[in-house]
Amino acid sequence: AEERLSESESRKALSLYMSILHNCRGQVDLYLPMMNDIALAKLGQQVTAEIPLTRIAIYQVLGSALYYNPQLELAELEKRGVTQQVFSQWIKDSEQMDRWLPRKLTVLGLTSILQLPASSFPPSVASSIHHLISVVVKMTEAMKVDAEKEEDDDDAHAIEDEAEDGDDDDFEGFGEDEDVTSDADEAYMDALNKLSGSGSDVARFLIGEDWDQDADDDDDDYTSPLDEVDQLLFLSDTLKAAFQREPEVYQQVQTALPPEVVNSCQKLFAAADEQRANAVASA
Repeated sequence: AEERLSESESRKALSLYMSILHNCRGQVDLYLPMMNDIALAKLGQQVTAEIPLTRIAIYQVLGSALYYNPQLELAELEKRGVTQQVFSQWIKDSEQMDRWLPRKLTVLGLTSILQLPASSFPPSVASSIHHLISVVVKMTEAMKVDAEKEEDDDDAHAIEDEAEDGDDDDFEGFGEDEDVTSDADEAYMDALNKLSGSGSDVARFLIGEDWDQDADDDDDDYTSPLDEVDQLLFLSDTLKAAFQREPEVYQQVQTALPPEVVNSCQKLFAAADEQRANAVASA
């Protein structure tokens, strides 16, 4: 339990770096070396950890730093000689990312590298650029599917709620002589409350919480200027700009991409164009 608490505190500290990079763009260049020193040292400690929560928190910082300034951040990774190792582990761990924020920051961060001239890529990046594009394309596509599914679920729940509201009209409430809760209910809740106060893993399990997932790892309440950045539009715009800027380079990159990734790219481009058209139409 103490080890989990320590890692939870580490992730909270890392989230502060992430927030600074999001809210102070262009103003904290001098602090990037220190942030990398701490984040990369922690990544080295956590590289073999079975549960990747802290590693994912580190990727959120690195993705934020790449979005903040891809040239400076790549220079920091290169200076330490860890670029290839970091990206390899990041790509591997990306398969275990199921929350929205780390996936979005992975897309924004890795895609930001494509804003740089290909001639400025370190060899470790130049040789793996097709892998990075594959990751961000697949992740953006998965996020799009999840968002559409969530929207469908919300619509279905709204219909169910309307139907339940209609049923509730027939419910006249409890009688004056009826107990809303039984003695057994009260005894059970009293026991849970006592356990909860002690921070017991048993209590968290009984209440229905995942004991491996700390409360601070829930990013539903996190807000930043990046909320206004749509990862689909950002990926589409950046890839298109890269192809137009250096067509020969990216033609070679395209030939190295799996056919399904190229097909997904075309679908995402079309979806981004449609999203923009719909936004203009509804404005």
